[in-house]
Amino acid sequence: MPLPSLRANVPRISRVARFFVDAADDRVIWAIEATGRRLGRLSTCLTRALVAEWLLDASGGRVSLTIGVRRSAGSLEAHAWLARNGRILIGGPADEYEALGNWNSPSA
Repeated sequence: MPLPSLRANVPRISRVARFFVDAADDRVIWAIEATGRRLGRLSTCLTRALVAEWLLDASGGRVSLTIGVRRSAGSLEAHAWLARNGRILIGGPADEYEALGNWNSPSA
């Protein structure tokens, strides 16, 4: 599914997900990271950032999903992260990456 189509469904998915996941944002991020470590290569930074976007409480403010790239040893590496108010919530560090795209969540 194309990323824009997937993200268009975030508000609807978020309402359902928050019904089942009633925890503080830091606990949600901890759970995503812990699960991701166990899934190995199936859990990418983009997957974790999208899941976090769906599950984080919108009352905390808008989140921003960013995809960036960097050149390393002659190849391009991509990375995704999720931030709120300039603070990276999941997918950090992102300092060395040049942002290619940035998508803001719908307003709270």
